[in-house]
Amino acid sequence: MHSELQQLAHSLHVPKAAGTREDVDLPAIAAGMVVVLPAGGFGYRMRAASDTGVTQKSLLPLPNGETLIGRLIRQYAAAGFKQFVALVNYEGAAVEEHLAGGAPWSVEVRCSYDPQAVGSGRTGAMLNAMTNGTLPGDRAVLVHNADCHLMGYTGNFPLDFLNAHAAALSECGAVATLAAIDGIPYPFTGMSIREGVVTEIEMYPFIPVPVHTGITVLTAEALAQIRQHPPDVKGNFERDYFPRWAAEGRLGAMVLPYRHWVAVDDRKAYKLFCEAVERGE
Repeated sequence: MHSELQQLAHSLHVPKAAGTREDVDLPAIAAGMVVVLPAGGFGYRMRAASDTGVTQKSLLPLPNGETLIGRLIRQYAAAGFKQFVALVNYEGAAVEEHLAGGAPWSVEVRCSYDPQAVGSGRTGAMLNAMTNGTLPGDRAVLVHNADCHLMGYTGNFPLDFLNAHAAALSECGAVATLAAIDGIPYPFTGMSIREGVVTEIEMYPFIPVPVHTGITVLTAEALAQIRQHPPDVKGNFERDYFPRWAAEGRLGAMVLPYRHWVAVDDRKAYKLFCEAVERGE
């Protein structure tokens, strides 16, 4: 099984040499870019995850006194980003009150409320934000889901990600650049079977299929395409636009080791992440 999985890894992910674009002013790009924070999910699986009574997932508290969404704003602000837009719906007023316009981080944070009580997905929420003027549609934005976090990453992720996007722009004229992980553990017992006989067992094998993290740079061209071809139903740009951009060879990627990423979408992941924060990761 190990050799088959290694072959799969080599066929699906060919690493590129890391390097910094010396001709690109990354802090200047950060200062002019808007960070979009989708934070309107209902988070049913996370209700009562903490004993504080918090029901909006992005406001879940961390051991260092931050919240999930606050930690992201702090990290991006430290990297030079100055403008943020939170896409809110469920408990939107609580999110807006917590963000306080960005004052706690010395940045600007604006909130865009989804007009649909049931939510319209990330794409619909972004379209609404562009329509109501909260989100400019004429420049690149960096979308980072409020429940997607990195831990144990030793570099400056926001600027490293911008560097990867700058490289993708130069190399393939990227419409968008996504952050991915190099695979994910299979949640069940894995096995090899030959003609009805189990020949090998491995508990929770690591499946080396790159997975999107929920972190993406969308160029002004990408936003224009979203406005020109909006989804017919509740959706997200990963499903509705990534396949097209990938087919065109214009979707860049930065690939991270799985150990650095966590999606805080259940209590187990929340506990894991809180432990990482306690360790200072």
